[in-house]
Amino acid sequence: MQLDAPSRPSPARAPRTRGARLAAVVAVGTVALTTLTVAPAQAADAGTDHRPPHRQGRDLGREVLADRDGWAAANGGTTGGSTADAAHVFTVRTWAELRAALGGTAARTDTTPRIIYVEGTIDAFERDGGVRLTCEDIAARVPVGGDPATTFSMDDYIAAYDPAVWGRVDPAGPLEEARAAAAALQAKETQQHVGSNVTIVGLGEEARIVGANIRVRDSRNVILRNLTFSDAYDCFPQWDPTDGATGNWNSEYDNVTVMNATNVWVANSTFDDGDHPNGSLPEIFGRTFEIHDGMLDVTNSANYVTISYNRFLNHDKTILIGSSNNRPADVGTLKVTVHHNLFEGIGQRAPRVRYGQVHVYNNLYVQAEDDDDLFEYYWGPGVESSLYVENNAIKLQEGTTAAQVLTNWGATRFTEKGTWVDGRPVSVLDAFVAAGGTPFASDAGWTPEYVRHVDPTNRVASIVRKEAGAGRYFEKRS
Repeated sequence: MQLDAPSRPSPARAPRTRGARLAAVVAVGTVALTTLTVAPAQAADAGTDHRPPHRQGRDLGREVLADRDGWAAANGGTTGGSTADAAHVFTVRTWAELRAALGGTAARTDTTPRIIYVEGTIDAFERDGGVRLTCEDIAARVPVGGDPATTFSMDDYIAAYDPAVWGRVDPAGPLEEARAAAAALQAKETQQHVGSNVTIVGLGEEARIVGANIRVRDSRNVILRNLTFSDAYDCFPQWDPTDGATGNWNSEYDNVTVMNATNVWVANSTFDDGDHPNGSLPEIFGRTFEIHDGMLDVTNSANYVTISYNRFLNHDKTILIGSSNNRPADVGTLKVTVHHNLFEGIGQRAPRVRYGQVHVYNNLYVQAEDDDDLFEYYWGPGVESSLYVENNAIKLQEGTTAAQVLTNWGATRFTEKGTWVDGRPVSVLDAFVAAGGTPFASDAGWTPEYVRHVDPTNRVASIVRKEAGAGRYFEKRS
């Protein structure tokens, strides 16, 4: 396991105490799920509507990324499934329909241009007939130690690996093996790959994908727009007693994962924790029983990505760019643009960067009023990163300083210009260094060229509030 040693001027915080202890995990464990039937690998089922929808004379499914609109405009640009023929245009209303429209289990390597319109709420655990299961129902299918009479439960796992009983060593043995097996069952249900040359777009203001991990992996030319990605929760998080000074619960599943993919545009969408906001999670072993991972992670040599006009709401770990300090293959990749997004009530990683040339501009950051010690930092440049931040607006709560916006995870260079904090120009970099943070070279070593227009910082809040997020796409500035 790799532990970074960040440089930050703010003092370390005590572990959070947000809820009840051991008994409260039952409420998390009984999250409503559905049956465990994997959708077939077919183009579409009989219930899928192939008619392309339009609104206000525009067809979002046929739209492409504009020239110079961030890094995804490089390398030939990003057009998604805009060239799809009529046989590969789908309107989907269920998880099974979405998976089938993407190509099912063969989606990861499929290159057929497709446009998929999402209508209403799609729940990754919903099946025909509305049958719903709980996390315990999934666990009940997993025997412990090969004994079918003894099935897995998180309550047993928690009792067995309590540090007071097990000690500060990694969980091992039949219960940990059963937890991993239960997690694998959940992954079959909640993860779906997206192939190359695909556009997925929400219809209207209420298009949602709930409980799913959408994986853009090993693919090229993908567009995700006008969707709410909500609550990609892990029924079976793993306890790691060696993670940090007191251990941590580590979970799988980002709402969206971009891994070893190129030319990806994620825009006009909302990311949230749905029915399980961070502050509602119980505390087990003195740590938050974390059931979420990232909201949108870009890793494993992914390249040419634009993340624009989205809302990231009330979550801890938000955007990770680069997954390891020891991936020389990432050198020259992880080129990402993050612009005109709202980050409100988040804890960290907006973004956290390794290796990449990342342009972060015209974003609005708002610390939650009832922060409950969630906030750690916004910008996290790390090993061999070149982060260029420009004309961002930040609203902090009383007691949080501009120096805390930045944490150095091993970077040596960093460009900042045009930042406003609480309505006035502030150099976060200068504040960080003055408070004792490890200095950077104040030049990221590159100048962004894939940018259409940088708005003045004093306009960022009004523009982002109006235009960012799902369901707001048609409320464009005049």
